[in-house]
Amino acid sequence: MLGHDEVSLCIIDDIKSVVNGLTMIDWASEGVTVAGTSSNGEDGLELILREKPDIVITDIRMPRMDGLSMLRELLEANVACKVILISSYTDFDYAKEAVRLGAFDYVVKPFTEEDIVEAVRKAKTHILQEREELLNVRGMESKLRESMPLLRQEYLRLLVQHRTSWEQAAKRWDFLKLRLQPRGLIVLLLEIDAFQERAEELSMHEVELIRFSLQNIAEETIREHADGLLFRLEADRFVAVLNDPPGMSAIQIAERCCKNIESFTKFTVSIGVGGRAESVAELPDSYKQADQALNYHLFTGGNGAISYDEIPRSNKQGPVSLEGKEEVLLALRSGNGDRAAVLLLQLSAALQRISPRPNPEYLLSHYEELAASIIRTLYEVVSPEELQPLVQSYKAKTSGSGVALNVLEQQLAALCRDGGELVRRNTLSEGQRIIYHSLEYIKQRLERNVTVGECAAHVHLSVSYFSSLFKKVMGMTLIQYITAERMQKAKSLLIAGVPVQEVAAIVGYEERRYFSEMFKRTSGMTPSEFRASYHPETPGG
Repeated sequence: MLGHDEVSLCIIDDIKSVVNGLTMIDWASEGVTVAGTSSNGEDGLELILREKPDIVITDIRMPRMDGLSMLRELLEANVACKVILISSYTDFDYAKEAVRLGAFDYVVKPFTEEDIVEAVRKAKTHILQEREELLNVRGMESKLRESMPLLRQEYLRLLVQHRTSWEQAAKRWDFLKLRLQPRGLIVLLLEIDAFQERAEELSMHEVELIRFSLQNIAEETIREHADGLLFRLEADRFVAVLNDPPGMSAIQIAERCCKNIESFTKFTVSIGVGGRAESVAELPDSYKQADQALNYHLFTGGNGAISYDEIPRSNKQGPVSLEGKEEVLLALRSGNGDRAAVLLLQLSAALQRISPRPNPEYLLSHYEELAASIIRTLYEVVSPEELQPLVQSYKAKTSGSGVALNVLEQQLAALCRDGGELVRRNTLSEGQRIIYHSLEYIKQRLERNVTVGECAAHVHLSVSYFSSLFKKVMGMTLIQYITAERMQKAKSLLIAGVPVQEVAAIVGYEERRYFSEMFKRTSGMTPSEFRASYHPETPGG
């Protein structure tokens, strides 16, 4: 077998001395091997077809088949070789015609050995250049084949996130040989449960091995029941695009994926299943639906599949109030972390009992608000140096997608307990503890007139000392505080749609008129005007 820089040569001429002379040239020093010789055109053609040389030296005039006829036969047979013609001066025009037909070069008789060698060198240079180009092309083709899976994934990522018509997608779809029909498509969005928290304890090699294993199990499970492709979207998320299967529903396939992953690994996944996309252009719709369905795993804790068809439909989210948040913060300020944690869990339970279930993102915003309020309160009474490790630990354990409600409430409760302990140990004066303790008593009795004497007696202080201490700690008098708290509670009730007369009674005002005057004095508008600003369609009442 010839080396990369070597070429083969066939010599065809009806004059034996010419053949012998050309054969005796030191071709080995030129990197050329003589593959065979022939004395006529017909035998020469057979020799070329059999040996497939890189270069052919042939006389233009020979018996049985001349060089030009042989050249035509080689062209028709698509034989890739460089033909060098030997011609006389009388055949000069004939030789030029042969070059136009595809001959590489010609040498005019009488010729020298150097003339022939130079023509062969030139042919060899062209052959080696062509080989290099061919190797480059084959290398690129090989790289393209190797990168095809990645190209398919990247293209599917584009199609699920950006609306693309079939006319725009068709060429690349065919080029990438996607194993999918471009209609009846469904998107599955898979998320590894609690992955970020668990991955912190693993090496990068272990993390990649887990991702690969989970992806492989999901791919094999889908392949058993439907045509589909799966690719990684984020560190803990995968997207599968599959044709709507005839024998098993997409939600059943998703549940099978959950079961197999749980059986063969130490991890679990949550899956959101989008609706059916009738065309490639509708893939982003199915993807968004899968994402919405996946959000509802906030309520489940993971390891299951939810279809977009199962989640509630609503054009808007009804208001949900954080009743009890202030009590949590008061308990925290007083250094009673256990009490704050109990109140928070009660508040969380009330949020989760709401029916129909609120939108997960909306509900998460309430938990974020709770966390922000708790952290702000702690920063007001604890030094940043002491508090920051606690806050950072909370954020690390609750950051990222897919955190279930039970995890959030547990971490918030822990933040309350540990934060309350910091408050109790380091920051509260005895006077602050007394006043914050009295606030809990006051907040539970807003519906009636709580007197300064009653509050002072509750904490075993004289009326005058309690009054001065209250103003020093809170920055306002007891009456101002009670009025502010009543108005805040009234606002929540009004937004919730409670009639004005009932709101007045609930917050401790027997006369609606007096309540309305106090409300306008503090908020700048009447109760009816305030409610109308939130619910323009609701008449005053």
